[in-house]
Amino acid sequence: MRCERKRIFTAVVVAAPLVLAAILWLRAPLRPGPQVRPEPAEAETVDPVQEILHEPDGSPMVAIPASEFLVGTSERHPEYREIQAGRPLRPFEVLLATASADWSHPDEGPLRRVTLHAFAMDRFEVTNARYRRFLEWMERTGDHTRCHPQEMPGKDHTPRYWGDFNPLLADPDYARTAPFSAGTFTGPDCPVVGVDWFDAFAYAAWAGKRLPTEAEWERAARGRDGRRWPWGNDWHWGRANTGGEKRGKDVPSPGYEKDGFIYPAPVGSFPLGVSPTGCQDMAGNVSEWCQDWYQPDVHSTAPMTSPAGPETGEFRSVRGGSSQNLPSSVRCAKRFFHEPEFRNFTLGFRCAKDF
Repeated sequence: MRCERKRIFTAVVVAAPLVLAAILWLRAPLRPGPQVRPEPAEAETVDPVQEILHEPDGSPMVAIPASEFLVGTSERHPEYREIQAGRPLRPFEVLLATASADWSHPDEGPLRRVTLHAFAMDRFEVTNARYRRFLEWMERTGDHTRCHPQEMPGKDHTPRYWGDFNPLLADPDYARTAPFSAGTFTGPDCPVVGVDWFDAFAYAAWAGKRLPTEAEWERAARGRDGRRWPWGNDWHWGRANTGGEKRGKDVPSPGYEKDGFIYPAPVGSFPLGVSPTGCQDMAGNVSEWCQDWYQPDVHSTAPMTSPAGPETGEFRSVRGGSSQNLPSSVRCAKRFFHEPEFRNFTLGFRCAKDF
């Protein structure tokens, strides 16, 4: 009995400080714990997304109202004076491309306001499935009235990669080691590639649409607030198909890196990269033909308010960057150009129309 009372006494003595501490803790005022500072919100000027269905080719489009918006860029890298000539910067994913010796972008600037009419833009890049319907119609009717008048007579609008684009793929040993296959560029939900400007023009006319001007493309990609990428001013891996990885879901190799695709991904595969207007894949995946002739001094001559763009030129404008470009080259203001007859696995298009 005495031993039992001793054990109880010992337990009370040991527990008392713990009970007292608990009481004091419960009665004490709450103190704020470590605070996680949220990332500053990026400025957004987002239009309500109005989707419309374009019946002739069954494509979803977004209506973009007439508005004033920021076009181009006046950016220069803020650390230029501290960088030795030829020394690469890290992290490279936020590097603004070196367009000239002073890290400026003469063919993109300056950042300025432009007023643009109302129009509608394809939500997605034109897919192989939709392009196939156009090609079947062309083969069935032989009607070239929708083709551009400067197109070569009897031009075949078949994409370059729909045929035997690499005879070595017939060799089993080569095919096993190749980072692509005969089906890499022909998936029905993937953007059509290997089409030149005349192919894109003809498809758009067949569908009752047209190619977008550079101004329209940039308005659809970045909204009205001049953001660097469609989703904002900070780069995020996984919001666009970029980088040209060495392994991907679209090739017979184990595992994948970053965004998961080496070549064009099915359209809409990166919903977090959507633009303020509701358009998908405006950064990376495939570069996109525009209506305009390319001019290096496009901003200073201000043709971007014109739906037709410059009347003459040598190259056609291209926007958006592709799966092979680094983030600096898929910025909304980044401009490319190619000869109208150029075809490549990185190059596709989307359409626009007046609204």
